[in-house]
This record gives sequence, structure tokens and C-alpha cells, in this order.
Amino acid sequence: MRFEFLIGLRYLRARRRERFVSLIAIISLAGVTLGTFTLTVALSVMSGFQEDLRNRLLAFTPQITIERTDGHVWNPSDLASKLAAIPEIAATAPFVTSQVMAVSSTAAGTPGYVSGGVLRALEPHANPVLKELKDTLERGSLAGLETMHKVTIVDHGAKREVELPGAIIGRSLAMELGIQPGDPVILISPASLGAGIGPPRLKRFVVAGYFHSGMYEFDSSLVFVALKDGRTLLADDPQLESGLELRLTNMFDAPALRSRIEAIAGPEFQVNDWTQANAPLFSALKLEKFTYFMVLLLIVLVAAFNIIATLVMVVMERRKEIAILRAMGARAASVASIFLCEGAALGIIGTVIGVGAGYLTSFMIGKYQLIHLPADLFMVSAVPVRLYPINFVLVAVATIVLCVIASIYPALQARSLSPVEVIRYE
Repeated sequence: MRFEFLIGLRYLRARRRERFVSLIAIISLAGVTLGTFTLTVALSVMSGFQEDLRNRLLAFTPQITIERTDGHVWNPSDLASKLAAIPEIAATAPFVTSQVMAVSSTAAGTPGYVSGGVLRALEPHANPVLKELKDTLERGSLAGLETMHKVTIVDHGAKREVELPGAIIGRSLAMELGIQPGDPVILISPASLGAGIGPPRLKRFVVAGYFHSGMYEFDSSLVFVALKDGRTLLADDPQLESGLELRLTNMFDAPALRSRIEAIAGPEFQVNDWTQANAPLFSALKLEKFTYFMVLLLIVLVAAFNIIATLVMVVMERRKEIAILRAMGARAASVASIFLCEGAALGIIGTVIGVGAGYLTSFMIGKYQLIHLPADLFMVSAVPVRLYPINFVLVAVATIVLCVIASIYPALQARSLSPVEVIRYE
């Protein structure tokens, strides 16, 4: 071990008449520890919220969608077979989507509550794209989309039993319409209302279940039906969107794969990925996380100023020892290295304690859900935490670099001391 480091550590242990210098060093160390602790916990919580929100958004947002630019219905099986050759694509599934009006029925058969919604018609059988829908189901099952359900309806005052296809809707939409699983619901194509020619195109469904994703945007609007039933309802809708939705083995490959898929599909198709659909939101989250990092790094910066004050006072107290070292043949660079090592030691010790405590605290918060949130105000009932090693590495590197930079000025002051002048007046 080089003597500069040994002397730097020795200088941190102040003598009895230098207890004040030692107290300042302890305060500096505590500042570094507190700054790194706060920064790591904040980044872990922010990463948890960001990942939780991304997962909730992607639960019902396809990772990649392929649609015709003219909006016409088309058979996607040929294109799906071509895309099967790309190993990064885990699954493909056809879909049809459009705006609809959902109307509940009263016991007398008259229309009840009305709400706008978004119809998503999908292939329910063995559809890997529907994994998130299956995970968020609170009532019913996906099998209810492809089976006919017997239900009693009132038509012109007379009760009759009919078989209707199933639909899965969001829990918030079900509450707005005042319906439960097993109740009928009428879906109306808005395009048929705007045409003004003939009766509106509508179709009755049975609520086969409802889901709860925690995202009000989805829970209050989405209606899932089987693909054949959706095409029947929306056959004359000029705003109809039909195409393929893709699931990837790694969703972060979506932007890179988009250009490859565009080349395979051709100019008559439009390819979008999930980063485009929610670009403003994810950009805002990324900026917010960076802002938190910079603001909380100011705590470490304040501790770095304390390190400057500590080392300047050490230089003043150790002027005689520095002069003796220079007289014994120590180079000026070695003297500067002593105080650089002293500042680095304060930074490393404080960083190890702070980052270690931050990691342990973040792990405990995430594992045991120590901080609870009101479920009716937030999407989650407890603070989510995500431990990314890169966050802890960045905090540690930034802290140690700031502490070393703070040591440069005192090191230069010690380096510039003239041993002759010091020994003469000391």
C-alpha cells in the first residue's frame, strides 16, 4: 500500500487538540451517506412506479401493430406467416378495433345507461397476446368470449330466451352501466348512427366477465369480444381498424424491429410500436427520474463542500508535517495525493454505507410493502420498488467523483506549500 494513502487515513484521525477537524470530517461523511441513501431509495421507487405504469399500459397496448393505411378489412394470415420467420416475434394475432356505444338494458327491456367505449375484437382461443387480459380478470374467463350464453331478455314486453355471444368489459365501465356478469349489453356502431340511412347497426352481447387493470383509461372504456362478432358489428364502419398485433420476446426491441417489419409488409401497411403510442408519457417519466437524480445529487454536492472545508483545515493543521515530508524527499505530487486519497476515502466510506443502506431499505420496502397507499387514489396499494444495479452504480460513481473533485483544491494548496517557509516560521 502506498504511503500517501496510509498518511491520508492517519490524518483523518485527529489528535486531541484537533477534535473540531475530526467533527467536520464526520459531518462530511454523514452528508455523503445521507445523500447516497436518499438518492438510491428515490431512484428505486421511481423505477418501480415507471415499470409498474409501463406494464399496466402494455397490458392492453400491443407491442407492435400492423394496419392497412386504407382502413379496409384484410386477411392477415399471409403476412403473419412471413413474420413467423423473425425469431424476435413471439406471437401474432389478428384484431379489429373501433369506437362503440355501450347500452345497458333495464328489467323492462328499455335502454338503461349509455357510455362510450372502445371495442377490441380478438381471437380468444389460444391467443398469447391476451395474457395480460387473462391476468387482470376478476370475474369470468376468456372462454366466455367464444361460447354462446343463454339469457332472458324482454322484447316488446314479452320475455324470451336467446343465445348471445360473450363480452368482457372493464370493471369501471360495468359500474357506469350498472351491469354484472350474466347481464345483456347492447353495442352500437357509431358509424351506422352517423350515416342516417336505415336502422343503426347494433348487436347484443352477454357480459361474460370483467377485468380490472388499475388504469381508468382502460377499465372505463375497453370491451373485448370475439373476432367474428366484432367484424359482424363493425362491417360498415369506415373508421374500422383491423390488422395484426405482435408480441415480442423482448419488448424493448420494438423500435428496431419496426423498420424490418415495414420492409416485409410493404408501403400499403402502417407499423406502430408501443414506444410511439405512449411516447409523451414515457418521455415525461424519464425526465422526471433524471430531475430527481440531479436534485438529490445536490445533497451529495453539499457534502462535497464540507469535504473541501475539512481538507483545507487539515492542510492548515498539518503544515509542519507536510514541510517535513517535503524536506525528507517527498515529491509535491505525493503530497497532493495524500489529500486526494483522504477525500476519496471519505467518499468511498460514505458511498458504501449509503448505497448499502439504500439497497437494503429499498429491498425491504418492495418485499414487505412497508409503505401503503390509498387504493382508491393510486393505481397501486403499496409503493412499488425496482432494484436496477445500474442505478446504484451510477450513484456510487457520481458520489466518489464529486468527492475526489472536492479534494483537488486542498490538494493543490498542500502541494504549493514551501517547506523552507513553513519550517522557518513554525
